[in-house]
Amino acid sequence: MADLVGQIQRDIEKRLQELRPLIEEKEQLEAVLAALTNGSSTAAAPAAPRARATTTRSAGRAPYAGGKSRRAPRGANREAILSVVRERPGVSAAEVAEITRIAKPTVHTTISQLKRKGILEPEGSGGVKLARGA
Repeated sequence: MADLVGQIQRDIEKRLQELRPLIEEKEQLEAVLAALTNGSSTAAAPAAPRARATTTRSAGRAPYAGGKSRRAPRGANREAILSVVRERPGVSAAEVAEITRIAKPTVHTTISQLKRKGILEPEGSGGVKLARGA
């Protein structure tokens, strides 16, 4: 009997581990949707409050930036960066990283790629803006 209970407990724990990333993605999508819904102002939309996960994270980082197995959904960083640049033309990569809580190297790499693709262009000293026609 104890073996059966132990097996059921292990199965439940395993299933919870499988579902955790989906729950976190749901929370991220809700936060992005809320930001887009309320994002018509000129300031960056504040992040929606989230329940804290049971795992430890680095303070001040985006929820997916704290661990190797957690990643932002495809295109989420790009869209967050473009949203900030759209609202604040001339913003620097460091400012974008601070506003979005995306790691600075990720922001720099993404901005460089967007410049190469002609979506962003330099503005002022070290800032970027949306390219004309983008």
